[in-house]
Amino acid sequence: MAYVDKAERTKLQQRLNRVIGQLQGLQKRLAEGSTDCLSDVQQIKAAHNALWKVAQTYVEIYLSECMKQNKSNAEIERNMQSVIKASFSL
Repeated sequence: MAYVDKAERTKLQQRLNRVIGQLQGLQKRLAEGSTDCLSDVQQIKAAHNALWKVAQTYVEIYLSECMKQNKSNAEIERNMQSVIKASFSL
């Protein structure tokens, strides 16, 4: 995605940093043995949701840029189908 502007890259990086922070916090609690099942599961769910939001934002940017590049309808359709398959096979 070399065509992604700096603001969009920054937004994606911030979201990824949030996920990384959530997982590092969980990793630290596990290493220290100070885990709590409910809190840990909530943290895992929060990280999962945040990562899904990264994927959603990435796809939105990708498809938007794809449309701007004046690609053929067939090529856009192929790209969309590939993204849909990848998104739902996670």
